[in-house]
Amino acid sequence: MGRKAKLIDQQLDLLRKRGMLISSPDKASNALLEIGWYRLSMYWFPFERRYPDLLSEDHYFVPHTRFEDAMMLYAFDFKMRNLLIRMLERIETSFRTFLIYNVSNRYPESPTWFADEKVVGRGNANAFERTVYQPLRRLNADIILHHKRFPRDRFAPAWKTLEFATLGTVINLYSSLRSSNLREEISAHFGVRHPEVFENYLDIVRDLRNICAHGNLLYNFRPKQIMRGPAMGGTATPPTNLYGAITVIEHFLSVISPRLHGEFRNELSAIKKEFFKTEGTARILRKISGLKNR
Repeated sequence: MGRKAKLIDQQLDLLRKRGMLISSPDKASNALLEIGWYRLSMYWFPFERRYPDLLSEDHYFVPHTRFEDAMMLYAFDFKMRNLLIRMLERIETSFRTFLIYNVSNRYPESPTWFADEKVVGRGNANAFERTVYQPLRRLNADIILHHKRFPRDRFAPAWKTLEFATLGTVINLYSSLRSSNLREEISAHFGVRHPEVFENYLDIVRDLRNICAHGNLLYNFRPKQIMRGPAMGGTATPPTNLYGAITVIEHFLSVISPRLHGEFRNELSAIKKEFFKTEGTARILRKISGLKNR
């Protein structure tokens, strides 16, 4: 839209000038008012001739691009986000609970093991109070109440404190456990033989969760390199796209809850069936997301 704001009619004229087909100006106007030019531009960007070049000044669309194509891609992201948020929450809860339970029972004399350098790396133990616990003690109602009831405690126990820590913090605690046997036991519980592969998978879960939580783009999700492991049945390395991330999610769900895994596959299949009907959207989902209509 350039460096000057434009009225909706001017925005529609600009899109037409660039080669976009707009069959229903009223619906397009409503979408631009509701969602906004900038956010929608993220969804028509892959239909531009310059894609994926962000620096090019050529904003013209490939032939036969329709406004509906961008809206379908936006709707795909919306539905996928809602599905993933539910499933990722179950994965996070399962990992968090199993970690807290196992480490706390391995070190019953250290209920605040997250700050015990005999349990976690010294740097992590020392940093936890400053970077994680002090903000919780100031702002979290449950932690504040704990210290009112137990004023001599330096920390609340792990099963209380870590319920309010970020997923990234919990993953870092797992990675910093001094006992390699304990790390292996926890990763094995989730069907992953090697802790380094398990950590890689957890990073994918965290990154995907953050994208969903902040409403960022899903169709062009580019995770870090996913390690070879059970996510592809051990036969191949998952690709670095949305499909590759989905194989990681499917692996976790298959271990945590076969019923939930079945629900996820059914809902994912329904979403793909819906959005592969439109050729423009289907092309993007195949080429960029790595999805297949099966």
